[in-house]
Amino acid sequence: MMRTGIAAAFVLAAAVSLALGIFAVWQGKVLNTQLAAFAAGHDIKRAQGADPALHAARGVLLLSQGRVDDAQAELDMIGQRDPVARETLLYALANAHLRRALEVFDSAPMRRVAPLIGLARSEYRQVLLLDPENWDARYNFDIASALAHDPEAASFLKGDDMARQHALVPDAPGAPNGLP
Repeated sequence: MMRTGIAAAFVLAAAVSLALGIFAVWQGKVLNTQLAAFAAGHDIKRAQGADPALHAARGVLLLSQGRVDDAQAELDMIGQRDPVARETLLYALANAHLRRALEVFDSAPMRRVAPLIGLARSEYRQVLLLDPENWDARYNFDIASALAHDPEAASFLKGDDMARQHALVPDAPGAPNGLP
């Protein structure tokens, strides 16, 4: 009798484990399908409290359509739940702000360009806090800092010799490099 109970419990546990495994595979397929839809340029509905990766993918799609404010809302929905999804969308937002600043840099007054550069730099900093080894974000941060002529930009990279060697912004901004 005791053996039958143990065997029944074992079979029940195996059935529950199998059901959970099947559910996890199904959820993964649904997530991959939704991510593929965003990658293909389709804006689809998501459930409330959706996976942060879906918010990041939708945010990137919205940025490709020029909808920066809506992409920012997607970032807010990610919050601190998933650092990888947050980093992905922050980097895309920073790139969008820097791209827009570069588009208007020659034709617009600095008072229109400076806020875009400031947003880009702030978002690159957040990306670097999440992933200090993100060299693309460091490089783009240097470009944004060079556009802003920021004397504090080099101090962000202090203590990191490799970053300072590759930095576009010298340690002493405004100082001439080399002999005249």
